Amino acid sequence: MLLQLLLVVAAAWAGSAPAQPVRGPHETVDSRLTTTRPNAPTGFRYVGTYHAKGNPNGNPPYMRRMVSYSAPGLRYDTSVPARCTASDIELQTMGPGACPAASRVGGGTTVGNFLGRFPSTLTIDVFNNTGEQIFLVSSPFLATVARGQIHRDGSVEFASPTCYPAVQPPGCPVDTALQISSSVTVPPYTRTSGGRVRSYFTTPPKCPAGGYWKTPVRFWWGDGSIDTVVVKQACTRRRS
Repeated sequence: MLLQLLLVVAAAWAGSAPAQPVRGPHETVDSRLTTTRPNAPTGFRYVGTYHAKGNPNGNPPYMRRMVSYSAPGLRYDTSVPARCTASDIELQTMGPGACPAASRVGGGTTVGNFLGRFPSTLTIDVFNNTGEQIFLVSSPFLATVARGQIHRDGSVEFASPTCYPAVQPPGCPVDTALQISSSVTVPPYTRTSGGRVRSYFTTPPKCPAGGYWKTPVRFWWGDGSIDTVVVKQACTRRRS
């Protein structure tokens, strides 16, 4: 299953749905689904870069919270891939090996600034669990865990760690790791069960009259500000 997941990436992006990057006071977000078809298996690619308000070359505040909202009808089914039930301690000490290989649904990288002086690029592995996505950020020694809760409306909520490694509980008592950018790819993931094809992530059943689905992303920053950007995902309307 893992090999199948990796091999599908190139084909998925060959037909990916076009979407334009959107900008807010502290962020530029490029978020794309891999299909324009309604009610179809899809993956996504998220690229976010973060900066000081009004200064694209300055460091952003620490990110306290991020929620990615779904268009109505866009849905996850976390019973499709295998599930990683490892605890935070197991994930931090064992890394990706704490999860079944078939529970890995994607990956990417994150760029951060440690202690304000040491830039670094770290690997992200994305794992599936019941009602959540697990982002595991690895280093040669320990890993940091960020769990994204998938709500009933399809939104995914993260409280991004601001120290590295983050030991949970209690999380980050002092901010030491500043997130500058992140890039994550989750290709389409399907499984056939009882002759029926089931999808981990599925587009809404209909394409609106405007020809796109709206997928807002909201950020809560350490300076007290809250930014919302709205990505428009192109979709294909059925001919009448």
